[in-house]
Formats: sequence, C-alpha cells, structure tokens
Amino acid sequence: MAYELYLRVYDRAGVLKKGFVPVIWARYTDEVNSAEPLVFAMNVETDGATDFAEFDIIEVMIRNLSLNLASAEGGFVRSYLAILRDWVLSTDENGVSFIEFTAPGINHILDLRSIEWYSGTVNRSTFENVAAETILKLLVAYNCTALASISNGRLRNGDLLPGMGYDIQLGYDYGAGNISSISFRGGRLLASLQKVINKAGGDFGLTWLGGDDWLFEFYPGQLGVDKSSGSDQVVFSLEKNTMRNPRLFRTGAKASVAISAGEGRGNQRETSTVFGDDYALNYDIETFVDARQEKTAAGRVYRGNLKLADKRIQERLEFEIIQTGDQFYSPIEIAGRKTFKPGDLALAVYPDDRVVKIEAVNVYWSDPSAEDAFIVDITTREVVLDGS
Repeated sequence: MAYELYLRVYDRAGVLKKGFVPVIWARYTDEVNSAEPLVFAMNVETDGATDFAEFDIIEVMIRNLSLNLASAEGGFVRSYLAILRDWVLSTDENGVSFIEFTAPGINHILDLRSIEWYSGTVNRSTFENVAAETILKLLVAYNCTALASISNGRLRNGDLLPGMGYDIQLGYDYGAGNISSISFRGGRLLASLQKVINKAGGDFGLTWLGGDDWLFEFYPGQLGVDKSSGSDQVVFSLEKNTMRNPRLFRTGAKASVAISAGEGRGNQRETSTVFGDDYALNYDIETFVDARQEKTAAGRVYRGNLKLADKRIQERLEFEIIQTGDQFYSPIEIAGRKTFKPGDLALAVYPDDRVVKIEAVNVYWSDPSAEDAFIVDITTREVVLDGS
C-alpha cells in the first residue's frame, strides 16, 4: 500500500474551508526552528483550486496503511502545517492551466513582526545573563502579544490578534536552556529567535491549538525524542541498509580565538578576548568580531562564541537515507516500528558511531501515488550529549 496525501484548508481564524483537496504534487521541508515552505500544485479545474486566500492555514495529511502510519481508526494524520502566502497561475502549451502555491511553515507567523524596541532596552532588546527560554519568550511576548504596546515602550503596537487574527499564548517559563547575553538592534523576530537558539540548548516552535489560538514553546534539549539508543533506536548505517552514499568532510578551524569589540571608538573601544573550544597554544588562529551593539563584557563574549562556533573544526557527515518497513519517517509514534521526525536524535555510523539530530525532513510527493512517489530525505547535525 502506497503513501496517500491530501490537504485540508482553513481560513486564518481556523474555520475549515475544504476538508479534502487533492494535489498534483507537493514538497515540503519540516525543519526545526524554521518556516520552510510547503509548495504544491493543482490543475485550475480541480474543485477548490481557486478558493484559496492569503493566510489560509494549510494542513498536510498523510497515511500509509501498510506501515501502520495512520490514526487509531485508520485515518490520515497531520504531517505539516503552513500559512499560504503566494501563488502563480500558468498555462502550458497544451492549454492546461495550473496553480502553484507557496506556504511557509507556521513559524512564519513570528516573521510578521520585528524587534521594535530601542536598542539597549533591558529584557526587550538587550539581555544579560538570561536563560534562553526566558529570552525567547520575552521577545515573542513583547513583539507579538498585547504586551507589545506603545504604552509599554514598543515603537508601535504589535499585538497580532486584533488585526492579523493570531492569538499567541506562551507556555510557562521554566528558565530552561543555556544562560546567554545578547543584544538586538531591530531585525526580524524569527531570525532573531534563530540567533538565540544557536546557543540555547533547545528548540522553539509554534503549535496550533485550533481556531485563532497558537502556543509558543521552548523545548529543552531538542524538539523531538532521543532515539540514539534504547529499544526505539534509529540507526542510519551501511550495514543495516538504511544509509547510502555517505561522505564525511573534515575541515580545519578558521579561527580559535576572537577579539570581540563592543562599544566605543579607537583606543577607547571595549574589547574581550574569547577562546574557542579548539584553542591551544599550537592552534592559535585569530579573528575579529564586530560586537558594537553589545554594551557588556558578557554580550561581547557571547558574540565571540557565536562566531567561533561557526569557525571551529568541522566534521560533516552527508548521506542519503533508505526507508525500510521497520524504520521510516512518521509524524506519529508507531508501536513496533522505529520512526523518526524532525528534532529526534538518531545514531549514524560512518565510519564510527556519532549521534545526529534530525534538523529537517524533506518530503516530495507526486500523484498517482506509488511507493516511489513519496520521497523522503533528511538533514542532520552532529551533537554531543551531556556526559558523553
């Protein structure tokens, strides 16, 4: 039995418009901490093809009965959620007209706002020694909710509910994640959240609660489940025939120590020397970091560490995955099967064991559906577990 796929369409208030929309083809990348788009195409003659509107909520539904990838009643399960923004109408040489739609992932809602606070505003645009979860939730609260008001000091009212119709709620702040110091001078909110997450020790994301209600949450560690060991272990290896065409790249550090320069000019400029994880007396490679937006030493060190993380010794393993009847992509857990989804940790073996985080799952589906018409690939990043 092949994979099956269709779409559901809701208006921005979460009211169902179309319960079943067939498509010619669809592709999407479900990536943590991002808003990669769903792109799909329809024949203009298809029922409902012209009923879409900007900011409709698009729900991708899939199932595969042979893999037990289905609801308890055998129905379809949600694979992805997106917000419709763009489309292109075209007609081919045979006179057949098609519409191609582009819908970023639901984190795109966060990209509707910027950090509209004066630079240096404590716990609004500047954070010193604050837990990552707290930074993320303060940024969202004071740029997207009723707290994002002129009366509170924001440059304009930013609450997404009155006009755009998105009621963003925040989960309880446990102060989780790594302690960070960082400053912003404006900038898109989603990109700013992604900067925080580089050193946060976790992931973030929006969850649709139904209607116009959305929940922003921080996930310590990772969004998914650690499946690098244990009974549900997911393994990508040549031996298990779940990996093909592996390539391991190793590149030397571009820098191991940074001079991070903050406020001031000339010989009055404040600087901090930051040593990276690769630094040694015989591995001393310098770089300069422009951290003029940082008002504190902690902020300069934070910016230096970010730059050094990008320039450190890199080992990158690239490989294609082979899905089997026992190990495959699934947005839900399936008893007796080893499944993976974005945010999960897995074990990759080439040539040695390494724990990798599944950063993104890339899906391409075409009609008529057949086993080779649902193509899945993943993007991974090696991680180091605490205590390892």
